[in-house]
Amino acid sequence: MAFGYSALASIQAALAGQSGKALLSESNLTYLLANELFVLIALAVFLHARGWTFERIGLGPNAKESLLGIGLALIVQVVYTIVWAIAASSSQSLENAGRLFNPVDGSIDPAVVIAVSIVNPIFEEAFLCGYVITALKDRTSQWAAINVSVAIRLVCHLYQGVIGVIFIVPVGLIFAYWYSRQGRLWPLIVAHVLFDFIPLIAYARL
Repeated sequence: MAFGYSALASIQAALAGQSGKALLSESNLTYLLANELFVLIALAVFLHARGWTFERIGLGPNAKESLLGIGLALIVQVVYTIVWAIAASSSQSLENAGRLFNPVDGSIDPAVVIAVSIVNPIFEEAFLCGYVITALKDRTSQWAAINVSVAIRLVCHLYQGVIGVIFIVPVGLIFAYWYSRQGRLWPLIVAHVLFDFIPLIAYARL
């Protein structure tokens, strides 16, 4: 329910050769915002009835964990920069694709940028890490839970093409591994907010 539609739409875009092109617009983001809010509330009610709580998924915002989130974002950025440098140096076409990569079409209302940058990180991390890893790691293994989390995240971002994949895989692995070890969700949300807000604000209408 949380990712089925996004996964199918992402796969369809990749198969249609649309991945990496300007697929995000203000209307797309507004729909994403409304959809994620609806699903988040519906699944929160469902999971609460089944005994899931903020404590169980490790969600407890505070200043210390906010700073940890900023640090986590910096670590991910360093790892991504290294991975991208290696990948781009090995392929001229990949380097050109990175230079031309522009997933956003037109300008975006600043209010939409802010709202999406808050709701989307909460939605994705609550389910991809908070729920998936917590539900699986005790039934299977830590790495099985991590792999499932990363796989879902990757499939839902295939529409971004190879450039997006090069970023999503390190993000997914670092986020999932950190959460599986620490069990704290807020730092992931803070880091994800930064990764959404900083690129999108460049497209905000003045």
